[in-house]
Amino acid sequence: MDKIDVQKYASTIPKPETGNHSPQKTDFDNEEIWKIVTENLRLVLDRVEYESWFADIYLEKIENGVATLSCSNEFKRETIIKDYNKFLQSCLTKATGQNLQIDILIKKETKKQKPVERYRFVGKTETPVVDLFTQMEGDRKKYIESIQKASLNPRYTFDSFVIGPNNRLAEAVAQSVVSDMDSAIKSYNPVFYYGSSGVGKTHLMQAIGNEVLKQNPKRKVIYVSIEQFLNEMIESIRSKKNEDFRNRYRDVDLLIIDDIQFVEDYPKTQEELFHTFNTLYQTNKQIILASDRAPKEIKNITNRLRTRFEGGMVSDIQPPDYETRFAILKLLMTEKGLDIPDIYLDLIAKNIKNSVREIEGALNKVITLAKLGELPSYEEVARFLQVDIDSKKKKATPEKVVKIVSETFNIPIKELKSPKRTAIVATVRQVAMYLLRTELEMPLLDVAATVGRKDHTTVMHACDAIEEKMEDDWNLAEKVEICRKEIFY
Repeated sequence: MDKIDVQKYASTIPKPETGNHSPQKTDFDNEEIWKIVTENLRLVLDRVEYESWFADIYLEKIENGVATLSCSNEFKRETIIKDYNKFLQSCLTKATGQNLQIDILIKKETKKQKPVERYRFVGKTETPVVDLFTQMEGDRKKYIESIQKASLNPRYTFDSFVIGPNNRLAEAVAQSVVSDMDSAIKSYNPVFYYGSSGVGKTHLMQAIGNEVLKQNPKRKVIYVSIEQFLNEMIESIRSKKNEDFRNRYRDVDLLIIDDIQFVEDYPKTQEELFHTFNTLYQTNKQIILASDRAPKEIKNITNRLRTRFEGGMVSDIQPPDYETRFAILKLLMTEKGLDIPDIYLDLIAKNIKNSVREIEGALNKVITLAKLGELPSYEEVARFLQVDIDSKKKKATPEKVVKIVSETFNIPIKELKSPKRTAIVATVRQVAMYLLRTELEMPLLDVAATVGRKDHTTVMHACDAIEEKMEDDWNLAEKVEICRKEIFY
């Protein structure tokens, strides 16, 4: 399959003049280099994202193949290294012509010269000058400081969360949590969200945290992954600061823990989490958890912890349907202030089905192509996106699909392919045919042969039957979704 000649577009980007300098030369104008880098950053990132992470980043020096940057706090440093490192390296390479490593230092803000006051009220007497925007700026600053302290991403808000049939209940629960923050009786506590990767769990949880702090920046909110929780617990034991660790997580108004399923591997963490959970619950503090599976499917956790997970509201978030995917793309275009023809958005929405994260990634590729030159043709974008789709489909084989279905439903492959017609075996066989047909897009006769059948009408009937059953059988629909997720990963 042909790929897009990206170099054709890349050649239109102005590159800095490097002259005949040796590649070892590091005598750069840091201010000019950083100006080029920030221009490239702004091309891809939306305004909120850029202002949140790069507005106060500076290039301190380039030396021995390392670009040293400075930022204001550790949270920002870790986020840039984790989420933007490769992109930042690419921008620096474009600006300098060198392949540089990145080092980021924490540099406390120095006292800057007081800006000229452009809007002020001057009384007739010698009263102090009143800055009309002081209060507004002060509130904004407190909010930004509070979300950084809580480790929240400012992009994740209710306004940027697209509601569809797949997440309507989850979003309603989230809104209720915000409304009940000051209530003596909370409607849902804890809240346990679960769903496959990329469906919006993290977005929704952080939207709750952002909205809570927007209403009152003085509230104590913490967002943390279970891995970070474990690492901090280990460090507190090593440094003999157990009380500091416990106070950090037990003296909060809202605790949000992501990827809670990984707690199954750490018994000691389960013990600490259990006591933290109890302390917060008994003091009427809100707890929100997220996992890639329902509480009952998390293995190797104590019953007392599992019952606490299930004691509030357990809400699943499914992959978005076509209309929701298209609406997500339209919202992303609005946020970025760009205009890409709907025909391209339709192409993405129809081909990227399971993950909002993948949808945004596909859109960013199309935007990058458009910004590198003229808007690419429909055929070029189709081929460009098809590369990703094909690479995922290459990982999936008919044998893999049958194996996954067999393991998920606990029916041996031998029985699945046998003439046996008991209700459970027949249903599992139909699921296998349905997934082979809809996900691998195999011909009907090939699907039939894979499960030991000869008639293509059997496959057609199986597909119709499973779609109908999933509408009424929530448990079956959930297991089919688990199979679908496993096929391509």
